Amino acid sequence: MNIFVRESTGLVREVGPFRLLLMSMGYNGFLTIPFVYLAGLYLYGAGSIAYAALVVSWLMFIPGALLWYYITRQYPRTAGDYVYFSRLSPPIGFAAWFNFTVGEMLYDAVLVYFAIAQLGTVMQALNNPLASVVLNPRNEFILAVILITVLIMVNVVSARAGLTMFAVMSLAALATFIASAIYVLSLPRGIIEGSLGIEYLKAANEANKVSVTGGLYGLFGMVAFTTAVWAYMNYPVTIGGEIRRDRLTVLLGIIGVLVLGGLFFTLFVAAFLKGFGLRFYVGASYMSAYGLDNGYILVNPGADLALMHTPIAIALAYSSVLWYIAPVAGVIVQISRYLLAFSMDRVLPMALSYVSLRTHSPIMAHLVDLVVTIALIYILILTPLSSALLYAIDLDALVLLVFTFVVSILLALVMHVRGIIKLEASKRLLITLDLVYLMVLSIFVYYWLTQSQYYLLITGSPLQLLAESSIIFIVGLVVFAAASYIRSKEGIPLSLTYAEIPPE
Repeated sequence: MNIFVRESTGLVREVGPFRLLLMSMGYNGFLTIPFVYLAGLYLYGAGSIAYAALVVSWLMFIPGALLWYYITRQYPRTAGDYVYFSRLSPPIGFAAWFNFTVGEMLYDAVLVYFAIAQLGTVMQALNNPLASVVLNPRNEFILAVILITVLIMVNVVSARAGLTMFAVMSLAALATFIASAIYVLSLPRGIIEGSLGIEYLKAANEANKVSVTGGLYGLFGMVAFTTAVWAYMNYPVTIGGEIRRDRLTVLLGIIGVLVLGGLFFTLFVAAFLKGFGLRFYVGASYMSAYGLDNGYILVNPGADLALMHTPIAIALAYSSVLWYIAPVAGVIVQISRYLLAFSMDRVLPMALSYVSLRTHSPIMAHLVDLVVTIALIYILILTPLSSALLYAIDLDALVLLVFTFVVSILLALVMHVRGIIKLEASKRLLITLDLVYLMVLSIFVYYWLTQSQYYLLITGSPLQLLAESSIIFIVGLVVFAAASYIRSKEGIPLSLTYAEIPPE
C-alpha cells in the first residue's frame, strides 16, 4: 500500500546558495515594510526610538532564525516547515500551515493590487495625467489580472523559469531599494526641502500637532511595525525539495537573510529619516492617518523620490513598484508548494499533486492559485464586497502571526518539553529558542490586539479579533478530520502517512 500519492514530487534540486539568498530577500517583507514603519512614526517615533527600534527588532528574531535554520537543514522537503510541524501533531500542524497557505493567497492578491496602486501613486506625485487612468478601478483590475497571470503562467510553463524569474526580480528590487537609500543619503537636506517645497512645510508643520509616545513602550511599539520583516524567515524551507542539500545554501538562505536583510532594511529607513528628517515623517504619517491633504503620498518613500523630480529620483520612484512585485513572485511559488505537499499527504485532492514531467511544475496547484487570486482581486476592486474582503485582508496579518507562527512554535515547545524532538539539536537549546521566540511573538500579538486600529487598520476587542482570525485554522482542522475519515474508509489511514517523512 502506497501511503503517499506517489514516490516522488517531481521537483528538481537546482537552487544554489546565491539564488536562494536572492529569493529569500525578495520574499522577505523588508522591501515593503518601510511603507508601514514610516506610517507609524506619529505614534511612537520619538527621537532615537525611530532608529533604535530597527536594530532591536533585528536582534529579537535571532532565535526564530535559528529555529528555521535547524528545520530547513533537517527537513529538505517541499513545504518542510509543514512537514516538520505536522509530524509533531498532524491535525494542528496541517491546520496551522493550511491557515498560512490561505493567508498567503490573500497576501498575494493585495500585493498585486498594491503594486498597481504604487504605480498610480508615483504617477500622481509626478502630476502625470495618466495617473487617473491607472487608478481607475476597472483599469486597476485589468492591470492586476495581467500581472498575476503572467507571473503564474511563467511558473506553469517551467518551474525553473519561475524560480529564475523570482531571483532576477529580487535582484532588481534589491538593487533599486539599496540605490534609493544611497541616493537619498547623498543629498543635502536643503535640496530635498527645496524639491518638495510647500509639501515639505505642510508635513513639518503638522508634526507640531503630534504627541509621540517614547520610552520602552514606544520602542516596542515601533518594533511591532516590523513583524512582517522577521516572522517570514521560512522561504528556504518552503522550497526545501528544490534547494541543493549543502550547509552553505541553507546558511545563506536563513542566516544570510537575517544579517543582510536587517542591514538593508535599517539602511533604507535610516537613510530616508536622515535625508527627509524625522520631523517630516512624523508629520506625514500623522497626515496620512487622518486623511489630510497628500499625507498618503508624503509618507510613501517611492512617492517622495518622485517629488524630487530629478531623473535619477524619478527612475528610482518607478522602481518602487518592483518592491511589491518581487514578493508576489515568491508567494506564487510558495503557495503551489504547500498545496502540493498537502496533496502528497492525501489531505487535499490528488489532482493538486500533479507535477509535469517535462516542466517540473505543479501545474494544477498554480492554476488553482491563479483562479483564487483573480477572484479575490475582482472582489477587492470591483464589487460591493470589497469592504468585507479588505477587513479580512487587514486581519490576515494577525491570522498568520497567531494561528501559524505562534501555534506552530507553541506546539514545538510542548512536544520538545515532552521529549519529542525530531530535530538533531539539543533538547535544552530547542526549548530555550522556543521560549524566547514565543516571548518575542507575544509582544507583537499584544500590540496588534490592543491597538488594532493602528497595526491592522481595523477595530474590535482582542477576543473578537482572535475569534475571527481563528476561522481559517478551524476550517483546516475540519478539512483534516474529513480527509482522515475518507482515507480511513479507503484503507489508507492518515496516521500511517504522518508517521513517515514524505518522499522528494
